[in-house]
Amino acid sequence: MERASLPPGIDFLASPGRSALVATLAQRYRTITLCWVDTICIDQNDEDDKLRQIPMMGEIFGGAEAVLIILGCVLGMRQDHVDELTKQLGGALSMEADEAWALEGPYWQNGDGRGLIAQAMRGLARLTVTSWSTRVWTLQEYILARRVVWIGKDLESLILHDRLFSALPSICDTLDIRECLGDEFAKLYGFFSGMANCRLGPVEKTRVMELLGNRKATVECDEVYGVMAASGVEIPTIKGERKESAWARWVEAALGRGHLRWLLMPAASEPLPFSPQPIARNCIVVPFGMRHKASSGSALDEVKPLGPIEVQNGTVNVTGRMIGTCRVGARLGKVHEPIPNRIHRDITLMQFTLGRWPRALKIASAFGAGRYNPQQTMFIAQALLNNWARALYAVRHGKEDGFKMKLRRGRQTLIWQDFMALQMGQMPGMNDGIAHLTKIRRLSVSIDAVLVLAPDQEVSDGELIVIDVGGRTVDGRCIFMIATKPSPEAGSSDDVLHKLCVTLPVTDEYEEAIQSLPLQTFSFGGKGCKICEKLSKDSSVRTHISTLPPVGSTIIRRPKFTVMPAKWKIAKNRRRYNRKRRVMYAR
Repeated sequence: MERASLPPGIDFLASPGRSALVATLAQRYRTITLCWVDTICIDQNDEDDKLRQIPMMGEIFGGAEAVLIILGCVLGMRQDHVDELTKQLGGALSMEADEAWALEGPYWQNGDGRGLIAQAMRGLARLTVTSWSTRVWTLQEYILARRVVWIGKDLESLILHDRLFSALPSICDTLDIRECLGDEFAKLYGFFSGMANCRLGPVEKTRVMELLGNRKATVECDEVYGVMAASGVEIPTIKGERKESAWARWVEAALGRGHLRWLLMPAASEPLPFSPQPIARNCIVVPFGMRHKASSGSALDEVKPLGPIEVQNGTVNVTGRMIGTCRVGARLGKVHEPIPNRIHRDITLMQFTLGRWPRALKIASAFGAGRYNPQQTMFIAQALLNNWARALYAVRHGKEDGFKMKLRRGRQTLIWQDFMALQMGQMPGMNDGIAHLTKIRRLSVSIDAVLVLAPDQEVSDGELIVIDVGGRTVDGRCIFMIATKPSPEAGSSDDVLHKLCVTLPVTDEYEEAIQSLPLQTFSFGGKGCKICEKLSKDSSVRTHISTLPPVGSTIIRRPKFTVMPAKWKIAKNRRRYNRKRRVMYAR
């Protein structure tokens, strides 16, 4: 059982932690005689003892009858009241699990159910008053526990349904229950919901590492050590190790155990401080400071390896298929995010078009990921172009929140709504990078796709290799690895490749043809990668993409109707003719 914090000079027998422990044993666990308290069972002043104990955390917390979380605040709740409210919220939890928003949403959004949700959220928010949820080690302890018991200063032990932490914030966000979206509930959204999802098990275990971005540890390497038992991938502890080194070792260990999701992370970069000593760079390891953003932006939950995986000296050897080649195409830009965490995906896509019909068609095709036929793709492109000038006006005047699409017909509205729903899974991979159009080519086949490069990444002018290592989204779309070709001097097909980036999800239309391609072994990153070696030597020199004016600052001009389909020109001429007739009759 855990956590009793010992202020200096206060013996555990006289501490609030002991009182909470005794109360919980009396209320729930009368037969338990042995308790493990970290502040006593680990010598907090002995680093060697800490390193010996860290590998045992999974066994300790996973094998305990219960983990007791002692909070230094008054919770003001009773178990019978909690159970009754949880029972009343059963319909809301089922609605969230089944995504039955249209059928059951009105009751929970506008009826009596709204009050029940608000009441439950206020109760859960009491657990967030202390700093417990912001610490690294508590994340692992909560996830590994068989049963979690909460207790506050009022010494009333509580057992809460984990689905409440997971589902209620999602319900409030989806149904726009605004009284539950303020600062009081910020930790429920930022800390507890992800923690509960990992505990409930709907996501791949190693994704627990993406929850570390907003948590801190007293010892920096604990940001990796403190949660690796919950991830299912553990590495030996090293005294005095830096967190970046521990993170790189963990990623290599995860890849070696088949967690290829970490090889297909979207683009992300972090500023490197100037250092007279070379800073090791490895293209297969997402930067430590961006690991949470890259992982949360990935459209992949789990990647099944296509064959054996081997990691040696930082180089990963994986089985995959050569899909074809591509080149970095037109620069699109970044997502439009005027306020942190307030991304406008519709405005972003309209800005990308620059008011040009051919570009709008390419964007509709690439971001549609093969979901739409040519006519539907044209509808999407028309919607983007028709609202382009209005979107730029909204950006320039800071009115993005009030921006509403204008669509011409009912069918176009349905297609656009489906397209934007698709972007919820399509576009997060470009949240921290710069998007570029590309065409994946193999023989006579050409597929529109989107590459996302890190902001500080050099744009390659040459031909790139497109490789499939098994990345598939939940709906079967493909995510491919983009790598640089071996240098001509190398002259061997076994040379180590440099991972440049990955694509956004691509159409699954050619899945059968992909499966027929022969499997090969590809090597990426590590000491054998010449580009990584060069970047490590020149770590103080940063290469940047050429600076271009922000997309939002583009001069507003009329779209070039002359390149639009004939039907559009006919419609335009008809409107012009009718306008002239009205003027003539008015005279």
